[in-house]
Formats: sequence, C-alpha cells, structure tokens
Amino acid sequence: MTQKKFPPGFVWGVATSAYQIEGAANEERSWAMAKDSFYDILGLARSASAEEIKKAFRKLARKHHPDTGGDEETFKKINEAYEVLSDPEKKKNYDQLGRYTGGIPFGGYGGTSRDATYRGYPGGDFIYNESTPSGWSEIFDSIRNGEGAFGSGWEIPTRPQKGQELQVTLEVDFEEAFHGVTKKVTIRIPSTGEKQTMNIKVPAGAIDGGKLRYRNKGEFGTGKGERGDLVVVTKIKPHQYFERDGADVILNLPVSIAEASLGTQIVVPTPDGGRLKIKVPAGSHEGKILRVKNKGAKKIKEEGYGDLRVRISVVIPKDLNEEQRLALEAFEEAGKNQKSIRAEMEKHVTNSPSGDTPSMDE
Repeated sequence: MTQKKFPPGFVWGVATSAYQIEGAANEERSWAMAKDSFYDILGLARSASAEEIKKAFRKLARKHHPDTGGDEETFKKINEAYEVLSDPEKKKNYDQLGRYTGGIPFGGYGGTSRDATYRGYPGGDFIYNESTPSGWSEIFDSIRNGEGAFGSGWEIPTRPQKGQELQVTLEVDFEEAFHGVTKKVTIRIPSTGEKQTMNIKVPAGAIDGGKLRYRNKGEFGTGKGERGDLVVVTKIKPHQYFERDGADVILNLPVSIAEASLGTQIVVPTPDGGRLKIKVPAGSHEGKILRVKNKGAKKIKEEGYGDLRVRISVVIPKDLNEEQRLALEAFEEAGKNQKSIRAEMEKHVTNSPSGDTPSMDE
C-alpha cells in the first residue's frame, strides 16, 4: 500500500499557533511550534515567568488596543496568546507539543489511520480520524467540497458553554397574585422541541412584571455545558376595582358631591376578600387619598405588607332632575355672601386690558 506524504515543510496552523509535521520511516514524530508562536507574539522566551507574561501582555494591550488606534487583529492575537500562557494548565498543554493519547497518528507518513487526539491547542484537543485528508491535492479538494482545509476528519471539540436563558410569561389573576398560587405550565425547548412540564410557584404579593428564576431549566448547553436558566415573568390581569402599585393596593372610591362636601362613612371591599368601613372627611376633594395601613399585598423582598390607598373620585351628575337642580341653585344662592372660589382669578381678569370677550362657541 502506497502511503501519501505531506508536502515538505507542511505546517498545520490554527489562529496563531501551528504544528509542523515531519515524518521518518521509524514513525518518530518531531513537532515544533511555527514561527508566530504565542511566545513570539508577546515577545517572550519560553522560560518567561508568570509575572513577565503579565507585564508583556499589559504593555502590548495598551499599545495595540483598537480604542487607542491599534490594530484589531493584532490585539486579538495578543489576547489569545495571553489567555493560554497565563493559565498554567493551558500553558502546560501548549508547551507539550505533539503529546497525544490513543491510536496511531498517521499510519506511517501522512496517510490516514485510526483516531488519535493531539493536545496543545488553546481551545481544546484536536481529534484526528480516518477521514482526514493527506497531501495538498486532498486538502484543496476538501476546501472545494466545503469541508475546510483538513476535511471532516479534524474535529475541534467546543468548550463547555452554558445554554441560553429562556423567558416565558405567566398570566395570573389579581387574587392569585395577591394570595399566591401554584400553576402547572408546559414549556418547549427551542433547540430540541422537547417539552417540559413544571409547577410554577407564584409567591403571595407577586407584582406585574416580576421574575421567577429556575436554575438549569432553560436551553441546553453545548460541549457538555450546563443548561441555561428559565425566567418566568408574571403578568397580572386587571381587576374591576383594585390596581397594584408595588405592595400597595389602590381602590378608586366614587362619592357624590354631597358626600364629598359633607363627609360620610362608606363600607368598601378589601383586596384580601374582606370589607372595611372608610370615613370620608367633609370637604374631600377629587383625588384625595385615604390610607389604610397594612391592608395591601405582602412585600416580596422584606417583611410586612403594603397599604390600601383609597382614592376619592367625586362624581358630577350629568342629568339632574328638577328637585336636584333647584337644590343646587339654592346651595349656590346660599353661598353668595362667601368669598368666591375664583376670587384671585376674577381679580386678574378685572385688571386685564378691556376688550371684547369671545365665547367658546365663537
């Protein structure tokens, strides 16, 4: 069987590191770093200490950083070199050129053989298997076929990478968010189509837009990386009477003109399902807040409860019967001797230049 040889001086290079393959009939292998090794990039000798590596990196990083006008590609090479040489384990693998485990590397010179793993590349090990091309003609064929320079035989195992975070929205009723609830939901994992069913515990006092995080329940990782997280965002449905403001609960309380003017007591519902008698003071204006302590929702990040805020809404009647109209006219007549509620405004109008006063209809 005729064995194919790699061309003389053939160099396998990835990023800024490379290995030169040379063969001999006795199957000895001599592997050496190519010209632009990580040491060359940082301007260091192979015996450089950790401190020297750090100093060299900082100096070159300042000089070649893109933000200061440096070359981006050069900066990437510097970063890559430092990432490997500053890590004792990666540096050890990088320095041990040609170390491999398992299999026969090339079945003689440049021919294909069984799987073999070569160590030393900063991104991980390279795995060589029987489909790896040998010789320049096969390399070019691989490029034309879209398999890359080294065909499908060279595998670069990816580093463990955590899966992406998944986010879903869970809609709950006002009462469910106030008291807390457990809901069963089914989530589909995009990468695999797999469905997972979970019990989501919504805590008492949950807020609209609140986030519940479940570790390692999101997208699957790559290279044996752990799964991402699942984030459940709570969305609270509107309530007929109540609305939330953090742990506080707001109740809009409609009152008549007479009730707002004279004062009254009104029984109102509370968010916990009970009821409460509220005293509306005489002379209450539109938007006045009556606060009831600790009658709101449970606080999430601290002890205690929010407040119930009762907001006065004065209702102005649109259609008056004859009796109501006469009563209001009598009320207005009775107050003629009192200071006008628009006294300051009327004073301003009196002092303004005279002239025609248009009506809104004009």
